[in-house]
Amino acid sequence: MQTIHVFLALFLAGLVLGVGAMLFGVERRRATPGDAAGAATVGARLTVPNVAAFAAASGAVGYLLDRYTTVGTLWVFVFAAAAGGVAIVGASLLVARWALPAVAAEVIDERYILQGHPARVTRVVTDAAGAPSAYEIAYEEGGATHLVRAHSLEGTELTPGSEVVIERVENGAAYVEAWAVVERRL
Repeated sequence: MQTIHVFLALFLAGLVLGVGAMLFGVERRRATPGDAAGAATVGARLTVPNVAAFAAASGAVGYLLDRYTTVGTLWVFVFAAAAGGVAIVGASLLVARWALPAVAAEVIDERYILQGHPARVTRVVTDAAGAPSAYEIAYEEGGATHLVRAHSLEGTELTPGSEVVIERVENGAAYVEAWAVVERRL
């Protein structure tokens, strides 16, 4: 097999790994007891994005040098490996300076954590005049069943046993929408 084919295969493997990392993501390192809350580190670890950057850059540089120059084979491998190392450093710096600060700065709105979560109306809560004023819903999360006071988003009446979808939870009360309404939009 010629070296040009090795570099071409390396380049294509880097592209496939890079696209896979973009589509499927990469797992964050789990925090250990000594870490600060939400701390993330950038290190020289063997990760899919690092391998993809090395393979794509070294494959591209090696292919171009082998195909279009008269540089010896040993030097082609040296320059290709150096290009792969530069790609890893560049990718790591990109992540450290751009992606990680953006993730750390992200503020999660606690009201919408359960958005889209299915629930079931367990009972109608009535006011002093006997009119429905709220509902109680039950939903499952983390293996436990939770009961929460709820209000209908559309103001429509809900019946016990009907399925609803949580839109948000605010001040201890869920705002829900009937599953039939959500289903029509889908």
